[in-house]
Amino acid sequence: MLLNDGTDYQADDKDIVAWQRTYPAIDVYQELNAMESWLDANPTRRKTSKGIKRFINSWLARAQDRGGSPQVRQNKTSSKNISIEDKLADVSWIKNEETKQLAKDFYLKTKGYYFDGEKRQNG
Repeated sequence: MLLNDGTDYQADDKDIVAWQRTYPAIDVYQELNAMESWLDANPTRRKTSKGIKRFINSWLARAQDRGGSPQVRQNKTSSKNISIEDKLADVSWIKNEETKQLAKDFYLKTKGYYFDGEKRQNG
């Protein structure tokens, strides 16, 4: 992304992973491309090296608040259609596979099922 001093900002992998975890309804790579195009088209509104991360975070938060990226929404089950019971036994948000398996085992033992983010899995 072109900054107001003419330098180029490239988000590092650590930041991208953090943003993806913070804003799960967002396709972070697509939004970064959109920001880059917007900054290119609006040279008087380009950001400083100190302000670029704030700009990115604000952009992603607004996109998340507006319902997320269309590509991500298309691939997810609407939370309005998921029962409270399934939401309580949801393991889809757990990234570590070992921890996810422990959660699955716990819900299978205590509830007889777990929710994988798309459908209920019975024991």
